[in-house]
Amino acid sequence: MKHLLKTSCLILSLLALSLNTQVLAQDLTHPRDMEIPKSKFKRPDPAKYQVSLKNGLVAYVAKEDQVPLVSFSAFIKAGKIDGLKEGAAEALTEAFLAGPKNISSTAFKAALKRMTAKYSVKLHNKWIEINLNVPTEDLEEAFKLFSATVISPNITEANIKAAARKATKDIKVDKNGVIIDGSSSVAVSKFHDIILKGNILGKKLLSSDFEDLSTKDVESFHTTYVVAGNMTIAVSGDINEKGIRKKLKAQFSSLINKTSPNRRNVPKVKRQKKQYHYFPADKLQTWVVIGHPLAPVAFKDETAFEVMNYILAGGHFWTRMFIETRDKYGLTNDASGYIEDQWDGSGSYSFHSSSRHDVTKQLYDNIMSVIYEIQKESVSDEELMIAHNALADGVYEMKFKDGNTTARSFAIEKLRYGNHKHSKSYPVRVRSVTKKDVLRVANEYMHPDAFQVIIVGEYINLQ
Repeated sequence: MKHLLKTSCLILSLLALSLNTQVLAQDLTHPRDMEIPKSKFKRPDPAKYQVSLKNGLVAYVAKEDQVPLVSFSAFIKAGKIDGLKEGAAEALTEAFLAGPKNISSTAFKAALKRMTAKYSVKLHNKWIEINLNVPTEDLEEAFKLFSATVISPNITEANIKAAARKATKDIKVDKNGVIIDGSSSVAVSKFHDIILKGNILGKKLLSSDFEDLSTKDVESFHTTYVVAGNMTIAVSGDINEKGIRKKLKAQFSSLINKTSPNRRNVPKVKRQKKQYHYFPADKLQTWVVIGHPLAPVAFKDETAFEVMNYILAGGHFWTRMFIETRDKYGLTNDASGYIEDQWDGSGSYSFHSSSRHDVTKQLYDNIMSVIYEIQKESVSDEELMIAHNALADGVYEMKFKDGNTTARSFAIEKLRYGNHKHSKSYPVRVRSVTKKDVLRVANEYMHPDAFQVIIVGEYINLQ
């Protein structure tokens, strides 16, 4: 028994000594005092990846062979609000989903399934993107299908009918007008409905809007916008770069050498007086969206606005809004700010959160308190330093973290701006933002007196 006791004491002593040694070995220096080396990252040179065809088409090719996959993307500068006939963009999206004209939709889907391909077509307000991801062994077949789909999609009456079926429908409510499926996306949708009412950006099509649309209208939309000067291509993955460059020239040289058509004018979205909008939903929590339309932000202010939002509500664990709503009071799991800029016309700036019904009023008050505060007083040196480093190093570098993101980033930037000046100057512009700049843009671009406050859930008087 004594021997057992001595052995136990010895084990405990050794364990305590081991733990004590580990504690002493830990680096307990506060992160702000650590001498972390500056990032040596440099943005890749777009010229290294760029392929320019004689017809004016620009593509970006990047090798990324960590996994045996290949990604193809086409970006077309035409979206929901473009074209002479309503619904043409939606119907063309369905045509792209159906595949190329030279094979049936069924055969196209079967080919995708056989290749275990991931295929998607996304329609935005001002652009369309087509994405195809396949194993390297299927590169040859996939490239032909991809290029054929972009150049000659299978435009049929079935596309128009499919688009009509997907036309926007009202959010489902019960017989008492209570929303059945309350969620954050419902609150955001209601927010956009309110701020974009009467503007072309907020127009929602009904199935009846497709009744006068013909295949000739859809073909005209395709012929007008899917031209060499109005789109870009990105190819990345486990590839032979020289071989892909040859294939691009072989497959896409037939595109018409034409510049971008005139863009449809987008009227500026007007700010409204502050209002509260309540939408009952039979759920255990309430969703809150607070915000207003965002006029186009001047180039000189873009990074200052991003820095301001990063400090205020940038979607991470050390924002003022997160600390004030979750860390201190446990009112919510998240309270974040979202800058939504449009390629042309107004965007929006909004804050999204959710909570139990009984604390929604306190949540709202806390969100508003940090908004008012950042408009009155300068941010701290530490907040500014963290935002500088996070945006100029972290967020920026992630846009070029691998071949796929690099090719996509350059292709989208080229399509939107026509050059790569934005990405080249971004880190310098971020680091040049001062505390005075943050205070200025917080007042110039954020207007609490114009906030539209959307509540989806139980009725709460926030006034």
